[in-house]
Amino acid sequence: MKKSLLLLGMALAFNACAPYEDDDITLPAAPGAPSITVELVNGDPNRVVVKDVSGGFFARVWEFPGGTPAKSTLAIDTVFYQSKGDYLVTLYASSEGGGGTSSVTQSINIAQDAQPACDPQTGLLTGDCETPGRCWTLTHAAGAVRVGPTPGSSEWYTSPVNGLQAAQYDDAFCFYFAGGHFQYNNNGQTVDPWNGYNPVNFAPPTNLNWVISKGSGEGGSDQLILPEGAFLGVWDSGPVYDIVSVSETQLVVRSPIVNTAGWFELTFVKN
Repeated sequence: MKKSLLLLGMALAFNACAPYEDDDITLPAAPGAPSITVELVNGDPNRVVVKDVSGGFFARVWEFPGGTPAKSTLAIDTVFYQSKGDYLVTLYASSEGGGGTSSVTQSINIAQDAQPACDPQTGLLTGDCETPGRCWTLTHAAGAVRVGPTPGSSEWYTSPVNGLQAAQYDDAFCFYFAGGHFQYNNNGQTVDPWNGYNPVNFAPPTNLNWVISKGSGEGGSDQLILPEGAFLGVWDSGPVYDIVSVSETQLVVRSPIVNTAGWFELTFVKN
């Protein structure tokens, strides 16, 4: 009798500790890979249009190593590649019915380096296709830096006359037609927007390039494209800028703020 009671107690204790299982619950199967298309833009060997043509996914993240932008969450986007070579395009997509995330990767070949065209706009930016180049600095006039929620707006901030720091006014952003070369000269310091807008020691890279993409910006504006990490005027802008206007003496561009909502409008004068 005692032995039977002991066995019964052990069985009850085991059942109490055993996890509850419902045979009616089934986990969804892992989603199949999404479907994408990756195509070169007709007439532009350095721009690629990517499309998510699959269904049943509620979220997506594209990765474009070596491209601009480097990431995207849009169903359709255009990616710019400045240098020739083979690149991978990857889409990660999450299924609407659960089951996790799947991905697909496709390669794309860029046959040539991007080169600026010698046209009137390029001539104004560089000072003339035949000269050593042209450098631009932020204007001392009011409105050198404007910030707002939408392109061209300035509800959030407008810099007053001489309202920027000395470390910003001595920065020069130089464009050369030969080789499409871009150089940022900061005299040793750059204002860091992620560090209380204080000047910090910073050595800009020197092997940078630029190119203009026709009609790819807001409202069909041309875009000035720099490599990832490069910028004009303020560190938390770029690397792609809509060209508002360019003349012999003034350059005005717009850019989304990096990693947050809102837009910059930046005004430069010939150095």
